[in-house]
Amino acid sequence: MRIGISSTTKYVDSYCSETLKIPLIVMMENAALKAYKHINKKEFKNYTIVCGVGNNGGDGLAIARHLIAQGKNVEVFLVGKIEKLSECSKINYQILKNMQIDINTIEDMNDTKDLNKLKMGINKSDLLVDAIFGTGLKREVSGVFKECIKIVNEYKNIYSIDVPSGINCDNGEVLGSCVKANKTICFEFYKRGFLNYEVKKYLGEVVVENIGIPNDVLDKFDTKEYITNKEYIKNNILKKDMCSFKSDYGKILIIAGSKGFYGASYIATQAAVKSGSGLVTLVSDNEVLDKVSIRLTEAMTCSFEDERLEKLLNSCNAIGFGCGMGNNESTFKKLKYIIKKSKCPIVIDADGINVLENKYEEVFKLKKDIIITPHLGEMSRLTGLDIEYIRKNRIDVAKTFAKKHNIIVLLKGYETVITNGVLTYINPTGNHKMANGGMGDTLTGIITSFIGQGMKTIDSAICAAYIHGFIGNELSDKLYTINATDIINSLQSCIEKFI
Repeated sequence: MRIGISSTTKYVDSYCSETLKIPLIVMMENAALKAYKHINKKEFKNYTIVCGVGNNGGDGLAIARHLIAQGKNVEVFLVGKIEKLSECSKINYQILKNMQIDINTIEDMNDTKDLNKLKMGINKSDLLVDAIFGTGLKREVSGVFKECIKIVNEYKNIYSIDVPSGINCDNGEVLGSCVKANKTICFEFYKRGFLNYEVKKYLGEVVVENIGIPNDVLDKFDTKEYITNKEYIKNNILKKDMCSFKSDYGKILIIAGSKGFYGASYIATQAAVKSGSGLVTLVSDNEVLDKVSIRLTEAMTCSFEDERLEKLLNSCNAIGFGCGMGNNESTFKKLKYIIKKSKCPIVIDADGINVLENKYEEVFKLKKDIIITPHLGEMSRLTGLDIEYIRKNRIDVAKTFAKKHNIIVLLKGYETVITNGVLTYINPTGNHKMANGGMGDTLTGIITSFIGQGMKTIDSAICAAYIHGFIGNELSDKLYTINATDIINSLQSCIEKFI
């Protein structure tokens, strides 16, 4: 699913109308019909449609027409001056007039009669459709528009067209006041601003509909930002060949664990085993290996002092580094050594990231194929940026850092960001019940396993994040909290679903 901003919509509309000669009124009609199909006509009989004077309002006027044609009771309100109607909105306005449909016009705060009528209308409606502002809004909402939004929000069942009125669709900022929707029906693009955590409470369920824009046009104005979907996972998860053997599915190293953090090494290693790796070796201190090796019946072990280590580093297909290793100079030295001695991609997590504070350039220049998997706190320590700033600008922070250092960043959190600085994917799976220790270790093991099996590094990160969260979502209906072992125990059956 593509992510877009206001300028994307503007360029696409302009190209379609000016170059392809697709009339904007055709696209408006398509949008109205796609929104119309989401309305439960059997359950809802009475409707209030609140429209602005731009093209978003035109969508609302067209939706009203289709509902009226089906014999529904529809009250239509136009907020703003009639003479400011966009050209396409004028057409839909005139059609309703030709059908002898009353349109209540609220031009300013003095239109108390129609404002009161709006208040009364929503009280007898089964559904209110918000079509006041669309993607082009950048100014503060004020005056009669703010008052109408206040009235609209008194109702409890609201569908917003393309974007809840009052939200900046580029950054998710509430421009003074905004509609609180139960459902938002977008066209062609998931709006980038919807990824802002602060705006989630205003969106309700978000659906994205295609309105007939040719794919090559969408490609032409593509932002290269996407929401991951099931099809992407199915297209990238590797199928096992009937004539294959274990070395075909990768030799991977998990370098993890220290005193008091034995579990991290076990979790990351076991996740790699259950994700399909052919051969998995845990590399750690002897004390860690003594504690966990008896449980790792399907993985091998190697200590840092073992003479086999250099050979393993030279021959492995992927490395996961950092889980539970401790934020200290010893971990940093081990990371540098491993990067110098290995030829394969490396996934750096947890303390592997923490030891890079003020030193990351020294490490990143040694190797190209690196994935880092920080949460917000680790990203803050790494970049020196405030956590709240990163939270509000997750995509841009991750993209900038990835592009500057030629690495892949997987910025963990709700709607995890995965980017190489050019391509960016937002992971839609996962939930709050997964917020506990060991989840990051599990993810590291899955990513490392997928790389070792032959997937591209960015595809491995995208697929691992999706499957990790997908399992969490499937388990959330049955479990009060979801632990790392719950995810690991479901990995094999879940991955099989995407084959």
